[in-house]
Amino acid sequence: MDSDSPLPRTPIEWFMFAPALAVLNGIVLLATGHTLFESIAMGVFYGFAMAFGILLLAVGWNAFHDGDDASETDSTE
Repeated sequence: MDSDSPLPRTPIEWFMFAPALAVLNGIVLLATGHTLFESIAMGVFYGFAMAFGILLLAVGWNAFHDGDDASETDSTE
């Protein structure tokens, strides 16, 4: 993959990792001695928080690279 190419997905598609992150967080929390209720609650909260962080990074990445593409097309005209 070329370093100048944009991400292969849109930002909202990156947010779809939230359920997987929630389940993984819940499993890790269960393994570290938390109760089932705590693991579910904290896993969902932190899973979606991590997915939101990934969403913000993807938005920033796309905004940064889309701005470069627009300036390159203006300079060639």
